[in-house]
Amino acid sequence: MQPYVWTFDPRGGPGRKRAPKKLFTETDIYTVFMPDGSRDLRLELELSKLEKGLITLVKDFVAKHRQLPGPRQSRLVEFIAAMHGRTPQAREIQRTLWQGTLDDAERQERELLASHAADGEGAAVGLGSRSVSEMELDILRRALESPMQFLLPGATVDGLPMMSQMTMTIMCSDEPGFITSDSPVTWLDPTVPRDKFLTHKSSLLDRGIEVVMPLSPRHTIMLHHPVTPLDKPARYIRASAATVAALNRRTAYYADQALVSWRDGFDPNWRIMPPDRPAGA
Repeated sequence: MQPYVWTFDPRGGPGRKRAPKKLFTETDIYTVFMPDGSRDLRLELELSKLEKGLITLVKDFVAKHRQLPGPRQSRLVEFIAAMHGRTPQAREIQRTLWQGTLDDAERQERELLASHAADGEGAAVGLGSRSVSEMELDILRRALESPMQFLLPGATVDGLPMMSQMTMTIMCSDEPGFITSDSPVTWLDPTVPRDKFLTHKSSLLDRGIEVVMPLSPRHTIMLHHPVTPLDKPARYIRASAATVAALNRRTAYYADQALVSWRDGFDPNWRIMPPDRPAGA
């Protein structure tokens, strides 16, 4: 019998019963369109390999609390780094930034052309007078068409060196209580005061930073300090009900449009309450 999960709006409400394979599907999100109109699927195929490897790793190692072989542990960290930058939410945020840069550059070029025309110099603009070269504009246009081609490699490379040196702890729950979302990798420093939480920009260099990703309803992985260049084994720790609830609140807080649970029913405890507000208010 095919397993099912339930999806919820992060703000609450009734759940929808869904087949896992139909979750978060979007056509051509990782496809690179070539100038001749053909589709380059290499990025999509590489991500598919990482996902299949994760399924095997959870089943054969994590679920049995077995130590992860070095190469598999490295691939797991690579997957976490990739997942942080591969979500539609991350794509649209970056696309908005790139679009703003392109709009500003094209506006400046139009103003420059108008200025030269007004001065009687014609429409020709010297290359040296441009703030952004035509090559840079072309790269921006291609990035807007295939954002993951430009976003994902950079996001992975930027985070991977530090993540590879962080301590790996796998939280294990007796009951299948962990939830996930359409933005499953969270960066959070729980040592930051709540009144500074919204203005604090998390960095992997922060001593208190925790990179968390649910692996299954019973397992969640956490990368944290201390860091060391030496290989070190993953730690398996039993997660209390309070720990499961706290990690679920993180997942819910950073979700974009959907939470995913193994069971029906939105749990009000998934919400992070504002400071100084009673939990029952």
